[in-house]
Amino acid sequence: MPHQYRITVEKLDGETTTQQMSFETINHDDMFAILERVDGKLGFTDEQTKNFIVGLKLFSEVMLAERKHPLFSEFGPQFKLFMKKLKSGL
Repeated sequence: MPHQYRITVEKLDGETTTQQMSFETINHDDMFAILERVDGKLGFTDEQTKNFIVGLKLFSEVMLAERKHPLFSEFGPQFKLFMKKLKSGL
């Protein structure tokens, strides 16, 4: 079952938002469940873990949808190995 998300990114200057973008996306994984599952297991700070997991899931969903795109031709097989390594360490 797909999970729907609204992603908001704000560019800050101190406490003031200077630019903002927001978009909606669908992902086949529950990012919040993944964040709970990996909590403390990657050796990253909490912020780094959030950056890594959210970025990885956004990227991988595009790559899955566009797997035949020439941009992913060489990277696709390596990414598959990377994901296996990541999942085996959790």
